[in-house]
Amino acid sequence: MQRQNQGFTLIEMMVTITIVAILAAIAYPSYNSYQLKTREQNARADLMQNISNLEKYYAVKKTFSGYSEELKQNKSSEFFTLSGTYRPDSYSLTATPTQKNSGEEKSIIYDSARGMLLCWEGDSSKGASDLSRWKNCKPF
Repeated sequence: MQRQNQGFTLIEMMVTITIVAILAAIAYPSYNSYQLKTREQNARADLMQNISNLEKYYAVKKTFSGYSEELKQNKSSEFFTLSGTYRPDSYSLTATPTQKNSGEEKSIIYDSARGMLLCWEGDSSKGASDLSRWKNCKPF
């Protein structure tokens, strides 16, 4: 009686590996994009918490100038750095990506006059929260 070996041929294995590689090449950029968007939303949530604190401060003091509390970061501290600029009747908060947030080139800015903005391609010689620094901004 002749015994027949059963298994995969080299061609079948190569086809399977090729299909898996194509699926991975499609899935990884989508996953990376999802991660960046999630980090942006976490930074936005932290900005909103700080906006609330600033508005409470303004309700009591009638100015933003003397605000000295440290900006709170709950979700975004690993991937964004928050900074603020306070003027008597307005303010702006900026979430700038850190080195750990690889691939992210956009900063999130909240300007009390213009609202929440997603900005990129900035002039690094100006301050992060200076809106004239940024070449491209869109509502966020």
